[in-house]
Amino acid sequence: MTKIFLFISLALMVSVHAGAQNLIQWSADYKLTKDDFQAQAPNSGQMQTALGSFYVEYETGGLNLMMNRNLNENVSCYFQKDASYIDEGTEAATSRLLRYQQLIFNLYEIQARNLRKKFFEERKTMLTKGPSELHQQVYAEHAKLLSQVESDTFNGTLDSEIDKWMNWSLTELEKLGEFCKTCTPTKKKKK
Repeated sequence: MTKIFLFISLALMVSVHAGAQNLIQWSADYKLTKDDFQAQAPNSGQMQTALGSFYVEYETGGLNLMMNRNLNENVSCYFQKDASYIDEGTEAATSRLLRYQQLIFNLYEIQARNLRKKFFEERKTMLTKGPSELHQQVYAEHAKLLSQVESDTFNGTLDSEIDKWMNWSLTELEKLGEFCKTCTPTKKKKK
């Protein structure tokens, strides 16, 4: 029985470690590379394409929700390697597609920071209605933003628009700086 328990424990540790290696958590210091896109690309032959799998997740509730005002560390932004692909193509096109995918990753981190901000500033809603209502609000805003970026950049084909939106995203990330995953937001004084 001990051997079976040991085997199951070891198998779980290996699967958790393997899953963690498949994810990249957003970081200001890390830029996506071609090697990060590990899924098989469809390569239709018409034009080079890329698809990144990004998501924001949160874990709140119970004692953690009641005891901690700062829930920044409970909201994460990830890129999933094995669900993302980039077709083979020219160096210039690959560079443009990587910049565009990095822009999208930045937009997801903005979504994560906006969610952290909502969790911090709308504590009463968090405690009475739970986090899902706030998450839905932030998700709706994020969907509009993604749609605008995709439209303006013509789905990542216009360099000048990618650059414009990249600069905007970096400015927004800076504005939301106290809502990074490892940051502690400052409490506003009551008037």
